[in-house]
Amino acid sequence: MVNSVTIDSSVIISSLLPSEKRYEEACQIWDKVLSGETPAVMPYSVLVEVVASIRRRTGSELLAVEIQKTLENIAALSFVMLDSRAAAKACRIATKTGLRGMDALVVQIAKEYKTKLITFDNEMLQKATSVL
Repeated sequence: MVNSVTIDSSVIISSLLPSEKRYEEACQIWDKVLSGETPAVMPYSVLVEVVASIRRRTGSELLAVEIQKTLENIAALSFVMLDSRAAAKACRIATKTGLRGMDALVVQIAKEYKTKLITFDNEMLQKATSVL
């Protein structure tokens, strides 16, 4: 996808919680997706990570469900399902880089769709550079 991004859950979560250290920066990134200026593509695992994190951090099931519905209905946001082909590619990325499983899925999507990876996870960024 031309001029598209793949955004890690760390950025989305930071944009939803004003107490987060990088809240302002995350909001600037996320606002571009919300406005449709920057299309985003990411694995469904990011949706699960965001919803689970919001539930854990806030204690609110209602907020977690609201966040899920909102993310699923953002026009400029595409979630990609994990199939056996994508799983095999993510496994190769994890094996080569030493990334955690969910991080390897995010990097695999960024690589496959030729998007810019945006994350606040420095370890993920550093390890992903060898495959992106």
